Amino acid sequence: MNGVRGDEVPHSTPRKTSHTTPDTTPPTATSPTAGEPPDHSRARALTGALAIAALVAALVALWQTQSTPLGGRAYCWGSWPEDEAPFRHGDRDRIADETPPGPGRLTGRCSLRWHGGRGSGAYEQRLDLHLGSGPREASERRSWLGELFGGGDTPLPDGLPGFTAAASGTGAIVLPESCDVDGRPSVVMLKSAKALPPATTGELLVQAANRATKATSCTTLPPLRLSHRPSPSTADHESCAIAGLPKAHGTGTGSPENSDFHSCAITGTAAAAGPTSWAARFTATARPRLVALFDGLTGDRPPAPGWRAHGSIDASGALVRADCGGRPTVFAMRSGPARTHTRLDDPREAFPLYVDAVAAHMGCAPLRAG
Repeated sequence: MNGVRGDEVPHSTPRKTSHTTPDTTPPTATSPTAGEPPDHSRARALTGALAIAALVAALVALWQTQSTPLGGRAYCWGSWPEDEAPFRHGDRDRIADETPPGPGRLTGRCSLRWHGGRGSGAYEQRLDLHLGSGPREASERRSWLGELFGGGDTPLPDGLPGFTAAASGTGAIVLPESCDVDGRPSVVMLKSAKALPPATTGELLVQAANRATKATSCTTLPPLRLSHRPSPSTADHESCAIAGLPKAHGTGTGSPENSDFHSCAITGTAAAAGPTSWAARFTATARPRLVALFDGLTGDRPPAPGWRAHGSIDASGALVRADCGGRPTVFAMRSGPARTHTRLDDPREAFPLYVDAVAAHMGCAPLRAG
């Protein structure tokens, strides 16, 4: 984006010096009594106002992208400097289409594309960044949350309210409560055409979230920090560690040491899991800002007799909320594109077994009888 140099600010035209001549004609109502003609003064004032407006517009544009006349450009609301991740040396043809957030506007988007590599190693990358609070209506919101958590298997470290997908470079992070819109948390979401390491995705999310809160002035809390690198668990999750399920491959996090976020996907065959090969995905979280995403969706009744939780379980999915050692905790299940239509991915069969297997690690007393 082109900058505006300080020496380009329009300057005023010097005033003409008036001089006195003998008064031989009586003044009329339309004759100026001193100084410049009124039309010239108005023209000069209008020119100055337009110049100031143009300068302000240029400075706002520079601020939105964090570009400076003497510095490099930063993309996607000014979140990612051009010489840092996600870019590599030699990247070219960068194109950004963006609508930044601003004061009183907790929405934004950015589509960033570029080319990298040469010859057989050439590639094209695209990142899509979005800030929003999701649908209000319950069924639409449940579907939106299913997509949001659909690939989220690696939690951000240090208890940050977010997660990434180890295989794809997608992820999300939730902004502080003061940034909510009509009671719905604001979320920064990232999608990548080419897979990114979880550590890179985490850094990009934190940078975009901090930029969004600064641009909107929605919080006075300190900026988010990523003190440790997020990394997927390497533990063996046979059948997602759910006792009683048929043998299948499990992928994702879920080690017993992680007490506030668990995610796992299972497949119906012995083939390695891929983007469209999962039969069911399970998620449990006690991180407050992630739990807040589900506010108003679980109702006030147990999903079945004997449950110490509120929510629902049916053939299409499951969602319950429970108190786990004083922490509100959400458990969810969603059937996937490789659904087998067996008890492996039937929420009425698999979800109670998942809750039994994971609840104790989340600090829960037994959530169901029997």
